[in-house]
Amino acid sequence: MADNMYQLAGKVNVPAEKKDEMNKYVLEIMDKCGIRKMEKMTVAGVEVTVVSPVQPNEAGIVMFDYSIFEKKQREISTYNLNTCELYAEDRGYDEFNIVINMIMVLQEVYTNGGCYLIKSGKLYNIKGYLLMLQGVLKKRITLPGRIRMWDTYLFFRNSEEYQTVTYMDLLNDYSESYGELDIEQLLVVWEVENQKLTFPSEKKISRREEIDSANLFSRAEYAYRIFCRMNEDEKNTMESFLAELLNLNFSERKERLIREDQKGIIAELSLYVLPAYLILAYAQAVGKDFWEVWNSFGSKGYSDVIQEVHPRNNDFDFRIIPFYRVVRRKNEDEFLEFWDGRNLVLSQDMKECIQCWKEQFHDISVPSDMLTERFLAKIITRLKNIHFRYVDKAFVTEFIEHGNDLNHQKALILLERLLDKGQEYFPELTGEQADEWIIQQKRGKFDCVAISALSSLLTNKRQRNQIFGF
Repeated sequence: MADNMYQLAGKVNVPAEKKDEMNKYVLEIMDKCGIRKMEKMTVAGVEVTVVSPVQPNEAGIVMFDYSIFEKKQREISTYNLNTCELYAEDRGYDEFNIVINMIMVLQEVYTNGGCYLIKSGKLYNIKGYLLMLQGVLKKRITLPGRIRMWDTYLFFRNSEEYQTVTYMDLLNDYSESYGELDIEQLLVVWEVENQKLTFPSEKKISRREEIDSANLFSRAEYAYRIFCRMNEDEKNTMESFLAELLNLNFSERKERLIREDQKGIIAELSLYVLPAYLILAYAQAVGKDFWEVWNSFGSKGYSDVIQEVHPRNNDFDFRIIPFYRVVRRKNEDEFLEFWDGRNLVLSQDMKECIQCWKEQFHDISVPSDMLTERFLAKIITRLKNIHFRYVDKAFVTEFIEHGNDLNHQKALILLERLLDKGQEYFPELTGEQADEWIIQQKRGKFDCVAISALSSLLTNKRQRNQIFGF
């Protein structure tokens, strides 16, 4: 059964010129947040499961089924680089799902309207995901689709499933993290939902020449007065004119300004006023329902208007939510494959642990009869049996290729020592037996983290060389 608490309403439609950028970010998110693809390989005659960072195939399809932080196999999900579409039915509600939601938020960002993240059938406030994306991608992410509230409101109004979305739903959803709010779009949602224009008490327009210097409410009220003065014949021709006007771009509407009659005035107002305002003024003037008139035109209407200048807040705080906190970690001890020596938040215990590994590593003696590949297969099997993360394919391949190198052998012995910790109390058992029967249940939380951390560190060649010298 599909995990569908979180869904996208609408259709992903990323502009062609933005697809490469979005695809780059999606792959970066998957990599840094631990999304991998599982596969089988043979090590010393033993079939083992390993994971690799995701890569697109020749058709541009990215397949993935595992999170190194969740440590659970999922059904295969896909992301299509050609269409930027995501297919993920088996995602659960933990680390894997968090990454899926991050990608869906990015789809909403790049679709820029007409695509919204929904939770349990309701518009979902995604401020937290935006701050998480900013933390992973190290760049400011805004949500232009949600700052245009009339477009959002109209989208849900025209959908079959989500028609109950209200002005208050949109207002409660808004966050400054989305970007600077389009005030005109906010106000028109309020006016339309209440089916009544807000009339100004002063600064009313008395003649056409005052339109360009007037405010929004004065322009809407002026349109209302124009419509109120029409006779029946004029109302019929005006309705046809409005239906035409809604589908014209700014330049085409500007051409209608040469008219000196009522239609010329309405055309000039359309340069400043969103179409919903004009239709609301008309509907109120002639005593019709707004939606009856709007739907009869069958158009979303133009959106290119001259907007009033409002003070803009360009001094946004660049805030982030670190991914490790969202996946219920207190630090980034398990993220050592991404460590550059400074960029991670490590616990004091982990810092001391790394120093201890360094000292132990140089004191390790390698048995002359050590069979590296067989030793490696045993470690991989033990990690699987005690439900630790699967090891990286590149790590396995490298250690097989350098099976006769003392440093690679010493690293495996160091990893085995972590797995064997506590076995000294059960000398009659093998490491595997002690793990399965006793130690697995008794192993402390940090000991579990340390095993994952060392596995992670050994895939980080740069820091591995700094610490262990190879």
